[in-house]
Amino acid sequence: MKKVSARGKILSIIAMACLFLPGLCYAGIDSLIVPYTAIEDVVYGQKEGMGLTLDVLQPAADKRNGIGIVLISSGGWKSEKSNVPEEVAKFRKDHWAMGLLQNGFTAFVVRHGSTPRFHVPEMVEDIRRSVRFVRMKAADYGIDPNRIGITSGSSGGHLALMVGLTGDDGHPDSPDPVERVSCRVQSIMAWFPPTDLINWGMPDGYKMIETARPGFFETTFGKVTNLPEQLKSISPIYFVTPDDPPLFLIHGDADKTVPVQQSEILKAKYEEAGLKVKLIVHPGGPHTYWDGIENEYPGIAEWFKAAGAKKSN
Repeated sequence: MKKVSARGKILSIIAMACLFLPGLCYAGIDSLIVPYTAIEDVVYGQKEGMGLTLDVLQPAADKRNGIGIVLISSGGWKSEKSNVPEEVAKFRKDHWAMGLLQNGFTAFVVRHGSTPRFHVPEMVEDIRRSVRFVRMKAADYGIDPNRIGITSGSSGGHLALMVGLTGDDGHPDSPDPVERVSCRVQSIMAWFPPTDLINWGMPDGYKMIETARPGFFETTFGKVTNLPEQLKSISPIYFVTPDDPPLFLIHGDADKTVPVQQSEILKAKYEEAGLKVKLIVHPGGPHTYWDGIENEYPGIAEWFKAAGAKKSN
C-alpha cells in the first residue's frame, strides 16, 4: 500500500473508457483539479488467487465532508490500472474523480474482475464486496458508514446501478467478516448507463446488438443459455423496489453508444415506485463527454450530500 500526493503520479484508473469505444473519453477540465492524497492498491478481496484492489483518494483534510463515494473504474466491463508515465498529463485532466474530490468527498476507485475471464454477474459481486469493505473500514478513512454513495459512467454506471438496486444487509453467518457487512448505498449517481439490456432503444432491441456485435453476449455471460432471461438478470430496471436509494442520472440525447432511452425508462420506473429520482438530459450530448460537463458536479455534490442515511450493518 503506497501513499502519493496530488503532485506526484496521477492514478490512471480515474479514466473510464467508453462502453464500446475505450480510450476516447479524456478531456481537459483544469478547473476541477485540487490537491489530494491517494492510498493505492488497497486489497478489498481475492479472486482465483488474485487481489481485488481499490484506491482511496481524499482531498485536503480540512476540505473533507465525511461522505464516501465508490467510483467504479470500468469501460466495456473491463477494469484496469496503467502506470504509463506518458499518460500522467492526460489522466490528470479527467473529471470522474476530481469532480468528487473538489466537493470534499472521499473517492474509493474500485477495480473489478474483467471480461473475458470474468463475467458481468461476477463483477457485480466484486463491487458489492468493495462497498462492504469500505463500510467496514469507514473509521480508518474518516467517513460515515451510513453515508456511502456509488457512481460511474457507461458500463461502470450499469454496475453502480446493479449494486445500488440489489444491496443487502450482509450475511451474518459468513466466516468472512467483510461479507457480514451491509453493501447498501445511500445514493446512486450514474452517467449514461445501460439499464434494460432486453429493450435496448426499442422493444427487444437486444436482437440488434446480437447482429451488430457477434459474440458480445458470450463475452458478457461466458455461456449463453437463455439470453432474454440472462439479460434480465443483469438489467437494473428489473430490480427496482420501494426501498431503493435516491437516483441521479445524466445522459446526452445524442449518445450513439447507450441510447438516452435507457435513462428515461429507468427514471419512469423509479417514479412508478414512488422513489426519488432526477434525470438531466444534455442537449446534443454524446457518450462519455461534452464541453461543460464539469458544470454538473455542483448538482452531483448536492445530491450526494442530501441523501438520507439508511440503516446499515
